[in-house]
Amino acid sequence: MQSTSAKSIYVSSSNGNDKYDGSSTGRAKKTLQKAADMTSPGDTVFVMQGTYTNDCSVCNVVNITRSGKKDRYITYINYPGQHPVIRFNGWAGISLTKGVSYVRVEGMEVVGYNAKLTLANALKQPQSCANKKGEIDPRYNGNGIVIESYKRKRSHHIAIVRNTVHDCGGGGIGASQCDYINVEENVVYNNSLYSLFGTSGIAFYQFYNYDTAPGYHNVIRRNKCYNNRSLVPWIKMCKIYDGNGIIIDDFRNKQNGSKQGDYKSRTLIENNICWFNGGTGIHAFQSDHVDIINNTAYCNSRSPEFNPGQILTGVSNDVRIVNNILVADNASVINSNYQNTRLIYENNLHYNVTDPSKAVINVTSGSCINGKDPGFVNASNSLNANFDIKKSSPCVGKGHPRMYSTTDFTGAERSKTSTASIGAFEP
Repeated sequence: MQSTSAKSIYVSSSNGNDKYDGSSTGRAKKTLQKAADMTSPGDTVFVMQGTYTNDCSVCNVVNITRSGKKDRYITYINYPGQHPVIRFNGWAGISLTKGVSYVRVEGMEVVGYNAKLTLANALKQPQSCANKKGEIDPRYNGNGIVIESYKRKRSHHIAIVRNTVHDCGGGGIGASQCDYINVEENVVYNNSLYSLFGTSGIAFYQFYNYDTAPGYHNVIRRNKCYNNRSLVPWIKMCKIYDGNGIIIDDFRNKQNGSKQGDYKSRTLIENNICWFNGGTGIHAFQSDHVDIINNTAYCNSRSPEFNPGQILTGVSNDVRIVNNILVADNASVINSNYQNTRLIYENNLHYNVTDPSKAVINVTSGSCINGKDPGFVNASNSLNANFDIKKSSPCVGKGHPRMYSTTDFTGAERSKTSTASIGAFEP
């Protein structure tokens, strides 16, 4: 019988002991899994300073399988002022599965195994296009934080907030066959490099209809996505694909024999910064009812094997791409418009930093700004780049008068007395 009152559970990899009850910092559990297995709705798991690792080569560091309730989320959060590290070489750092719902994960650093791997070995890993022998190795394919279905059990109402996820061979933050997922204020970088599966920094795949309530069901907001890139060919095609900053994929549920039918609710992608990713900065594919508003995409499409663009949608319906900054370099395509219907594309800025006259723009409108430098404070190929815009930027006050994010990347309110600016920041 579960407790009806919320409790705090403490975990310390340094000073904890799984024989303790986890009721205080002095009686902390040692492993995340032991803490997760004793949670009830409304509980908070405080994760203290230290490094948390997986117990076996194919294990996840923690499997979260216990659900909260609508008004009583189970929360996993860093202990105030402390910095826990989830370090793994298995299939996932943090896995939310078996239909787990009403859970929040906040304040973790999740680190994959990339630093111990090489591209030469990754290209010939088991079951790769160069080596069809052996079993797939999780060291090359593990995902940082993953929300996934299990035997027709579907997760919903999950919040992944203010985490740092990096150096995972597979994807950074991924959710499949879910609904009501919020991914906000995370830093996601150096992921997807060695996976066989064409993963990305933040990826939503084949969502299902928990209900048809109005409004946004899913939100991807104020995240940084940097240098997520595929270096190993996707095993289905033996070509380089994906490695995107953010992707919404197959919400029509047409792939892999899915029987779920079309996903019908809206998804919002706003105030994100995506730069130097191998694939797109942001895109929706075979997915409807997506709003991509007030984002900044800079010099993505790094993979020479294909040239997808900065922000775009393909084979989709009812997508709105508004108030975004799209910057390319060299011969990189800025955007595309492939088999879309009811696409609204307005008040975006397009620029090519190598040669503005050579910008390849496949979709634009009279409200868009072409060929003008957006005026970033310090754009660079670095995690420390600053994509705030100067007050002299041509983006200032040029956003759509009715369709815009009400806050900016910092959470500051955009002006109510004048037109909002283009991009993730309001100067």
